[in-house]
Amino acid sequence: MNKISDKEITMVLLDEHKLCASSLTNLVLESANQSLRNDAANLLTRTFQHQKQIFDLMTQKGWYQTQNANQQDISKAQQDITKVQSTMNM
Repeated sequence: MNKISDKEITMVLLDEHKLCASSLTNLVLESANQSLRNDAANLLTRTFQHQKQIFDLMTQKGWYQTQNANQQDISKAQQDITKVQSTMNM
């Protein structure tokens, strides 16, 4: 009988947190009731925190490989975000 590895379990947990975050984001964006919106936003924040903990664990174990962005790509992304923010503040 095959056993499920710790890596497989954490990968499922990570994927489920990503799915949950996506669903909660939609709930926040589409909620007309402010109380429901606040509750969903709080749950979304906690989901982000849990996802980061799982991600960090997987990275430490070598189970999740990421590629480092070069400084030029980071600077461009920051500039793009600044442009969007300035557009939204108009």
